[in-house]
Amino acid sequence: MNIDLKSEEERVNLLPDFVDFQEKCLSNSPNSNNYFDKLIKIWDLISEILWAQGYWKHYLECGKIALNCATKLKKRDIEGRILNELGWAQMEQEEFDIAQRCFSDSLQVFEEIGDRISQGQSIRYLGVLHFRRRYFGLALKCYQNALTIVQEELEILQEELKLKPLDRRLNELNQRVLHQQAELHNVLGNLYLKLWNVNTSRQEFIAGLQGFRNLQKLYISPTPSSYLYFQPAPLLNLGRVAMLSGRYRKAQHYFDRCDRLCERIDRPDTKAGVLLRMAELAKLQGKKKEAEELAKEAEKIVGDEVQPLRNRAQNFRTQMRGVRTEQLKALRHKIRMLVTLTIDLLFNAPLVLLQSIGYYALFIGAKLVAKMRR
Repeated sequence: MNIDLKSEEERVNLLPDFVDFQEKCLSNSPNSNNYFDKLIKIWDLISEILWAQGYWKHYLECGKIALNCATKLKKRDIEGRILNELGWAQMEQEEFDIAQRCFSDSLQVFEEIGDRISQGQSIRYLGVLHFRRRYFGLALKCYQNALTIVQEELEILQEELKLKPLDRRLNELNQRVLHQQAELHNVLGNLYLKLWNVNTSRQEFIAGLQGFRNLQKLYISPTPSSYLYFQPAPLLNLGRVAMLSGRYRKAQHYFDRCDRLCERIDRPDTKAGVLLRMAELAKLQGKKKEAEELAKEAEKIVGDEVQPLRNRAQNFRTQMRGVRTEQLKALRHKIRMLVTLTIDLLFNAPLVLLQSIGYYALFIGAKLVAKMRR
């Protein structure tokens, strides 16, 4: 399929092709399944490119057609998978209610067909959704449930692989579960960072990064950049940990590595994200002009495709100019976040709330000591 999906015209032309395939898939002809197989192959091919480039509108248009065909033809495993994919795309657009319906429906599908590994993925996605909504206690519960499934499935697979080390199906399942484990380390790192448990957060990010590197060594990835695609996130997050800990040179080191990797694999969404983090670092170091330029570049790269990230860049630049209304808005937002976090943890994870208070006190103490030493 030789099309350039970076061309707006080529992306617009995708929709009529998918509609045509949908009509053939649902025509009740003897070739319906063959048409469906071709449709999913095309979806798998183009969806990765659309996702990586942040072309969410076209991703959702084509994905909904693929989902409709999978649902009506009762291809349950594919239906569940695409529900998760579309749910994540909706979450990136901050359409949280739609995303939650997608993830919940996906979990129900996988429970009905007995696919435990995919259940773990849907639960993890629900955890990420709760995290983005600032319900950290609920997120932690989801991550712990997903991690339990991953650990149990890994134990089973390792025993089976001892007896059949060359079994292709077992190796594919093992690859999937190891991938989920690496992802879980990264999202747990994000959660612990929000709870001010900096040391545990750093350990989780390192484990996630190492997990993806091990996968790259052990298995041939579905596409050349698959496992590289997932490595910028833990690198970016390790930079955030270092930045919040006052280790600015280390933070810059991680941000630079993330930036180079984003360039290598052509991932503009994370490149814009790391530029914005670099802007925050420059601001902390008193380099206001550099911070403004980095945020401006991040806004330019992300364009109109990833609106939440564009908004963050715009808000950062506005605050840099000292607009008091924006500064007050940011302060109110932080206060609301803190109240939501406290209430959520109080009801869902009271022990974690107490730990977080202790970690936060230690974190503030460490920053004060670092300032006194300068």
